[in-house]
Amino acid sequence: MSDRNRPRKNRLKGKAKKLPDRLMDANHPHDERPGGLKLEFITPMPAPADGILPTRSSLTSTRAPEVTGEGTSLNVMQGTHNFVIRDSNFYDAQKIEVHEHRCQDSIEKLNHEMTSYKTRQSSYGDPTGCMQGTRVKVLEQLDTWASDANSSRVYWMVGMAGIGKSTIAHMFCEHLEAKNILGGSFFASRASEKTRNARLIIPVIAHSLARASPAIKVEVVKAIEDDPTLAEPTYSNMKEQFKQLVYNPVRTTIGPVVVDKVVVIDAADECANLEVVALFIKLVLEWASKIPLKIFLASRVENRIRTAFRSTSDSIRGYFYLHDIEKDVVQNDIRIYLRTSLAGIKNDELSSLVTSSGRLFIYAATAIHYITNGGGDYKRRLSAMLSHGQKSINKFETEIDSLYVHVLEKVCEDKELDEVEDMRNVLSITIFLQNPLLMEAITSLSPESDVQLYLSWLTSVIHIPDQPGAVVAPFHASFPDFITNPVRCSPERCPSFPSLVASEGHTLIALKCLMLMNNSLKYNICEVPKQLTLSRRDRANSPESIGKISEVLKYSCTYWAAHLAEVKKFDPILVDALRIFLHKHLLHWIECLSILGELQTGLKSLGGVITVLLAFKFHDFQLLVYDAPWCLQMNFEAVQKHCMEIYESALIWIPQNSSIRKTYTANVSRVPKVTLGLSDLWDPAELIMQNGSWVLSVRFSQDGSRVVSGLYDDTVRIWNVMTGEVEAELKGHTDWVNSVAFSQDGSRVVSGSDDKMVRIWNVMTGEVEAELKGHTDWVNSVTFSQDGSRVVSGSDDKMVRIWNVMTGEVEAELKGHTDCVNSVTFSQDGSRVVSGSKDKMVRIWNVMTGEVEAELKGHTGGVKSVAFSQDGSRVVSGSEDKTVRIWNVTTGEVEAELKGHTYSVNSVAFSQDGS
Repeated sequence: MSDRNRPRKNRLKGKAKKLPDRLMDANHPHDERPGGLKLEFITPMPAPADGILPTRSSLTSTRAPEVTGEGTSLNVMQGTHNFVIRDSNFYDAQKIEVHEHRCQDSIEKLNHEMTSYKTRQSSYGDPTGCMQGTRVKVLEQLDTWASDANSSRVYWMVGMAGIGKSTIAHMFCEHLEAKNILGGSFFASRASEKTRNARLIIPVIAHSLARASPAIKVEVVKAIEDDPTLAEPTYSNMKEQFKQLVYNPVRTTIGPVVVDKVVVIDAADECANLEVVALFIKLVLEWASKIPLKIFLASRVENRIRTAFRSTSDSIRGYFYLHDIEKDVVQNDIRIYLRTSLAGIKNDELSSLVTSSGRLFIYAATAIHYITNGGGDYKRRLSAMLSHGQKSINKFETEIDSLYVHVLEKVCEDKELDEVEDMRNVLSITIFLQNPLLMEAITSLSPESDVQLYLSWLTSVIHIPDQPGAVVAPFHASFPDFITNPVRCSPERCPSFPSLVASEGHTLIALKCLMLMNNSLKYNICEVPKQLTLSRRDRANSPESIGKISEVLKYSCTYWAAHLAEVKKFDPILVDALRIFLHKHLLHWIECLSILGELQTGLKSLGGVITVLLAFKFHDFQLLVYDAPWCLQMNFEAVQKHCMEIYESALIWIPQNSSIRKTYTANVSRVPKVTLGLSDLWDPAELIMQNGSWVLSVRFSQDGSRVVSGLYDDTVRIWNVMTGEVEAELKGHTDWVNSVAFSQDGSRVVSGSDDKMVRIWNVMTGEVEAELKGHTDWVNSVTFSQDGSRVVSGSDDKMVRIWNVMTGEVEAELKGHTDCVNSVTFSQDGSRVVSGSKDKMVRIWNVMTGEVEAELKGHTGGVKSVAFSQDGSRVVSGSEDKTVRIWNVTTGEVEAELKGHTYSVNSVAFSQDGS
């Protein structure tokens, strides 16, 4: 049998056996062919313990003696039946397959569906770019920017809502992909939790870059294997994440010929956390010039995005204001779009629609939907649109408002009043949902049975998808803005369908969420085997359990409290639903949240519910809701790991007189009983944070969500007040950290240490933003000015220093104290600094001049702590002389001397109102 007719496996064996002889022939000195071959035999490698060859270098590291010749080299692996040729090298195919499977698993952790330009959800059917012949000049400009090596590294396309940014971004992606320079894309949208999560931008970009380049893929996989948390959406240190997943891998591609890849990010303003977007922009601006990567970003004009772009020079970033394009150019594009989409439209009709559209493609797109969805009513709808468009537009209207009014009035034209009311209820649920849902889920939350019918009447403004798994959502963000605005959608302008009232919509959703939870939640909702419900240290939630909970129940458990917080009036039905939930299903709800990984959301929810109960004086519910956060915080780690612990260990230690113990007696009776040492009431401390080291300083953030602590072990820790978990551990000081403080906006922390250094940290990334050097002895006290532009520090070197946060430079050195400065702080307006010293003096300084405005004398011991009142008219001081003094800033006189302490007073502060 010839080689050609043998079974494939045998033919490969035959070729492998003959290969050495063939290669020897090729190296024969009389061979006429240009160049020879260098032969390298690779002896079989012992397999690693996990059976995986992690790197290419390890595949070729063990070689037998070489047979050499001139020209290229070929590596041949002995002792393997299947091999792969890559880069002129032979590799063991089986080991390659296992390794690549593992690599693929790592890379897929970064993949998030519906975020790229190809997989994004579009309310207008399949996502597409610009219609042929439209947006030509804009796209030419973008193509020129992308291919010009000397152009700016970052490009911001700015435009108002509805002007066509997403369509241009999509078409730009197609152009880039055709040239093989698309690095990746992220199309943000309010339509889903995933697409509005700015923390997914870096993982999605890294995934795209890794798929496009084997060299980048190797580096990304290595980074994830070294630190698997890099791939998680909750990874907080964005600077480190960008460095490890994008910056370092892309640097490996730098060679003699550098080709820039372009990453496209659309609708950045629709991300939920614009602080994260701003930080991402700053990172890109900082590092983009050092790697072959360009960033294109499209958004509306948004202050935080604009501020982030202004943080660097014009050579790094460029701008393009889409709404500044000449109106006739835009209208010509809209004309092409309308003519192509509306078959048989006459020239005069076309011109009228173009005029009504102005610069807004969304107007044209919505008009097309309205007209073409009419079926046999096509001509009448077109005629109605034209006559409506000719009406004068008053000062309260825009083109899009006028269109929305027309659409809603026409929808209601042939409907009964009760049908319109039912349609309003369904639309209200769709608009006020915290997160868009499937049609099935909306139906479960709606008081109306025929949700699909009512929404089908609104298909000009609401997208009802055909594809399974897609959510129902408004076509464009401009419609919710319009329909919830009582001025733009007033009864005078839209009498048949006036604006939706937010509090009424939230009341309806809150009630339906509570009723659904009351009917669906139960003990062991995922029905795990009984033996797995018992308390064990190694028990953990199964990832498969999440799939057993319906989408609408997930939504209800996560967002019911957010809707309840917007309720303005409680009716008896809502009160009764809340009572049933709190008295029968509170523990079931916590179980479900644990399965969903949303326990922290639960704590936030309970805090919001307490506020609502206080406002409406629901005293019967208050004690139970007060108890729940204590119970959950005390057992947060255990319940987060295993949902059934809320019925097990969490119930063992709750106090005797706890409302939860009294309300859920059946559950409490199942767990072991503590016979001695159980407290009657909860500890007065809401939360105990175990630092593992002496705590030298603590401060709250302004919004109360975090606490920062300075420690004896040279570290700074940032804590989540809700859960008690450490969010960040900031390392860098080499001695005790004596003082810490948050900036007013909570984005930075300043710390002072015995290592004589003042450090400013970025809370989001955990990185040091500035090291302020100058003190020659221990730094005892630090704080930010109200606007965050300055830091003041006091030291054992007897000096007070004021620092510029942006430059890290000393703005003023305040000299005058004759001993250690123990405490410093700014006045509310930032014009003064007060300092307290071991020299028994309190000094007030003018920040602009650096001069002493007042010396407050009276203490007979060192001053340990000082503070301004909110209005800056008074200063309070605490001293080693065991007294507290209140001083008048203007006169420098003591207004009050507060005695009673029997030891040194180490800390003082005013109440918010100064009383």
